[in-house]
Amino acid sequence: MLLVLGVAYNIILPILLIVSLGVVFGHRFKYNPRVLSGAAFYIFVPALIVDGLAKSSLQSGEIGLIFSLQIVLSLSLILVGWFFAWILGYDRRLESAFVLTVLYINAGNYGLALSDFAFGPPGMQRALIFFIGTSVTGNTVGVFLASRSTASAWRSMLNMFLVPLPYATLLGLFINFGYIALPVPVMRTITLLGQAAVPVMLITLGIQLSRTSIIGRLKPIIWASSIRLILGPLIALPLIILGGLTGLSAQVFLVMAGMPTAVTTTILATEFGSDPEFTSAVVLTTTVASVITLSILLTLIM
Repeated sequence: MLLVLGVAYNIILPILLIVSLGVVFGHRFKYNPRVLSGAAFYIFVPALIVDGLAKSSLQSGEIGLIFSLQIVLSLSLILVGWFFAWILGYDRRLESAFVLTVLYINAGNYGLALSDFAFGPPGMQRALIFFIGTSVTGNTVGVFLASRSTASAWRSMLNMFLVPLPYATLLGLFINFGYIALPVPVMRTITLLGQAAVPVMLITLGIQLSRTSIIGRLKPIIWASSIRLILGPLIALPLIILGGLTGLSAQVFLVMAGMPTAVTTTILATEFGSDPEFTSAVVLTTTVASVITLSILLTLIM
């Protein structure tokens, strides 16, 4: 028990303190989080990816393995989410929102910071690959799930070419493999911008949570939260074993699989006519409950 409390105090509490500042800021100033999240999405996060991949000591095989296993994990979570939604008899609107909350892992706002605090820069490098995988599935399958009842699902493929993340990934890999060399001032600028990514994302998460209510359907919320926080790592474990992922990469992958639901689910649900009230409630529930689940998970593997 003391070990769990120690992990919560040293690793998760600093993250919660920053998120709490965002919550207070959001309540006090009624700030529009889209401005800050836009800056993070188009400036800070791409810079973090370029800088992290450019300086990564990971071999290409390990990068490919983490990325591939994350895609398999996402597809597995979709199937599990659909199965539970079908068994529980949810309507089409709630079904889509339910699967979204199971699929969308908060690998960015929360996961990158946790990996950095728990495992240091090497952990952050591996978490970045996982985060890239979640972004790929989110901008394709996630948009399709949210827009199943509309005619705009085809835009999911276009979104992959309109967001900066794929280009940041390629640039970072090209620098790492020696195909491109950027001038020193440019790389230092990218590094400085990347260092701002995690705190900006945590503050943004806090602002977004300040506008979230847990009022809604309790049983579906509990089911979705349990799958996201508990079943996620349990599904990831056999994938890690079968895929041959070992050491720090296996630890980071397992922890990232147990992250809470990302706020992006609510944005997608609102944009494409799913169930934003339900997704918001799951985001808040999993974020709070993850203090316990992630503390236990980290204690078991560290």
